Amino acid sequence: MNVKHFPLQLGLGFALAIVSVVSQTSLANAQSGNQSDVTGAIVTTSDIVGGFNYQYDRQRSEAVTFRSVQIQTSVNVAAVSINQQLQQGTLSIVSTDSSQTTISVTVQRNLLVIVTNTGNVNTTVTQYVSGLVNAGANQTLSQNLVISLVGLTAGGKVKASQCQRVIRAYNVFVENSSVEVFTNNPDELRAIRAILARLLNAAYANASR
Repeated sequence: MNVKHFPLQLGLGFALAIVSVVSQTSLANAQSGNQSDVTGAIVTTSDIVGGFNYQYDRQRSEAVTFRSVQIQTSVNVAAVSINQQLQQGTLSIVSTDSSQTTISVTVQRNLLVIVTNTGNVNTTVTQYVSGLVNAGANQTLSQNLVISLVGLTAGGKVKASQCQRVIRAYNVFVENSSVEVFTNNPDELRAIRAILARLLNAAYANASR
């Protein structure tokens, strides 16, 4: 995979560098030997240095924060757009999902409930997890991923610490799921991939500023 083109051609995994209190930590290693006829290689690497970075904020005593105000602002703008598109049922897919051009409006509305933490969240989380499990995903991995998403874009403001948790949960899900899941490529997974791609692209676009 050409890392330089990663933001434009997002696969199943997301690449980012985490700068924490201790050190820069890779979230996931490349998964070898796991191929899908639908998606190609399932990649989860941490090779984009200086991209979607986090750092410790001493003034606010927060464990992690976005590396710059520009990144934070850009990610928040993306979050507002994500919420609007989910509400309208018009969330666009990532390029690797081009064979399936739309995502179910019901799935989009359910994801909106989850990421904005509004409405009947518990029931919606259960339904969303079931969608992943029915596609062949592991129950625990699915539940961990979906729960990590609760409130991610609430109020159009994204917390770096939650982004960190979501990306980790997503990469763990990808690394430990069977090819069957990605062959089925359920709407629930494609919708999650789409919103994470938007947040990552927004951060990466402003990483050098």
